[in-house]
Amino acid sequence: MENMKFSERLNLAMKEGGFTQASLAESVGMAQPSVWKLTSGKASGSRKIVQLASVLGVRPEWLSDGSGPMRDTSNNTHHPSSTIPPESEWGIVDAWDSKTQPPNDEVEVPFLKDIEFACGTGKLNYEDYNGFKLRFSKATLRRVGARTDGSGVICFPARGNSMEPNIPDGTTVAVNIDDKKIVDGKMYAINQDGWKRIKLLYRTGAESLSIRSYNSDEYPNEHANISEVEIIGRVFWWSVIDC
Repeated sequence: MENMKFSERLNLAMKEGGFTQASLAESVGMAQPSVWKLTSGKASGSRKIVQLASVLGVRPEWLSDGSGPMRDTSNNTHHPSSTIPPESEWGIVDAWDSKTQPPNDEVEVPFLKDIEFACGTGKLNYEDYNGFKLRFSKATLRRVGARTDGSGVICFPARGNSMEPNIPDGTTVAVNIDDKKIVDGKMYAINQDGWKRIKLLYRTGAESLSIRSYNSDEYPNEHANISEVEIIGRVFWWSVIDC
């Protein structure tokens, strides 16, 4: 890091600390254009090096000219801007399996193998239900207007690439089957002539609907009569692992 320019060291510290130019400027008491000059290399230093270093959690000597380590390693200090709490505040992650009862503030909801196993009414096809479940906090369900006992929520993997990059193939989604009111731009599980999909919906008229995909290059917008589209429920949560 000795060969790095001041602007490069500053940008690195900002990236690791999760700072934008605006947030750093506000934290240090500088004008955003002044921070921009520093990050872009238009200025090679600042009279507020000590304040900048303190906010960013780095050594002022390193930030100023690159000398020494980036941070003080003599003690286990906690980065002041980090969203990760210090080790002394770390808790314990409880291990659980299908036999473990959920705590009072959580409920279990069914995880289906495919959207095809979620019929239009939201009832489960128990012949195809695999028994897998996911857990949600009651606070989360309450926030999205779902039943806090979990009975109005179903989960399943989305298939295909029509909703990429937001919803890649295999992404697990959660649907509130009680929420069928169309809000423009929100995502819904729909059933159209027996074809169940995850799509963005827009009202285009009193009786007309626009069905859209995130991957609009490969999947152009569709138009349908509202009476032809059955809304299974609104997608309120999704999760994907980047392998």
